[in-house]
Amino acid sequence: MKNEFLHFLHTIEGSTFRKPTESELQTLQTLSGGRLPAMFWEAYSEEIPAEETECDAIIFYGIDRIADENTEYIPGANLLPLGFFTFASAFEGDSVCFDMNDPDFPVYLVSHESMNGEDDIWYYENDTVHYVPFNYENVVRYANKLADSFAEFTANMQEAADNADE
Repeated sequence: MKNEFLHFLHTIEGSTFRKPTESELQTLQTLSGGRLPAMFWEAYSEEIPAEETECDAIIFYGIDRIADENTEYIPGANLLPLGFFTFASAFEGDSVCFDMNDPDFPVYLVSHESMNGEDDIWYYENDTVHYVPFNYENVVRYANKLADSFAEFTANMQEAADNADE
């Protein structure tokens, strides 16, 4: 059976792919500490987007950009030490990441504005800005959960891609 995530990526009109290099695969393993969803790892071990691939306001990246998102860009560089692996982003720059601390790998949309510091997260409530410590529990609490698992996220994205074709 074909990998569902790779199948989804292939359904995106205009997407192109190439084989990953051994160095790129090592980069993924190093960044993640070997804690990647099997579906993601199997897909990216076979083929990776040759360029940014867009579907339903989400941009999927190749490995070089994934490395940059997790080491150079905010919020990804601040999220990775907490166990959140950025693999895509929304058009406005928010990180799309999965939680490597959870065996189901839930997927979150993390604001690049409210989670742009290393020390705190800010949010609005009752027309007032509040600050909480930048830690795992608060990221889970204040980030937008897109799916309870990477598999569910993939199914939701496939559905969005299918509906876009109608």
